[in-house]
Amino acid sequence: MKTKLTLAVVCILALLALAACGGGGGASSKSIWPDVPIPPDAKNSDIRLPLPMRLLIQTAVRASNRGSDVDVDKFDFVGYTTSQSPQQVAEFYSSERMSAAGWNVAEGMNCQAATSDGGGAGGGFCMFAKEGDSQQSLLIIATGRDDNDRNTNIFFVRFDGQFSGQ
Repeated sequence: MKTKLTLAVVCILALLALAACGGGGGASSKSIWPDVPIPPDAKNSDIRLPLPMRLLIQTAVRASNRGSDVDVDKFDFVGYTTSQSPQQVAEFYSSERMSAAGWNVAEGMNCQAATSDGGGAGGGFCMFAKEGDSQQSLLIIATGRDDNDRNTNIFFVRFDGQFSGQ
């Protein structure tokens, strides 16, 4: 349980770093997974996963491999852009929509979005979980928009493995 909580905290910190950082390495060029809905106008993008987030994710994956309660087999990243605001993206990822796609809201984490005082910049965060026959999945969706760009970047990070030592 302690390792599960540590992984969740690291993931949240990683997403906070994502909201505060711009580009970096870790380009995304893949399509979204079939069990994850995307907003209607969202387009696959070659947006880059910021270096601080990549480092935090790598640390979380390495730490999970040392614990007996969490075993992350893999994590994957996909990036999209949309003309919608972070708030509109958060509203798109409703509990009902994600439940219909087979996802559960992870321990009280539903979608949250915030904007700057000027209304231009902002970001959001969602976390969903799924249990299959042989593995569990954790999906983190983070959004970010800055004052200079009218598009919202959507970062999808998916962890697959055993999160409860089963």
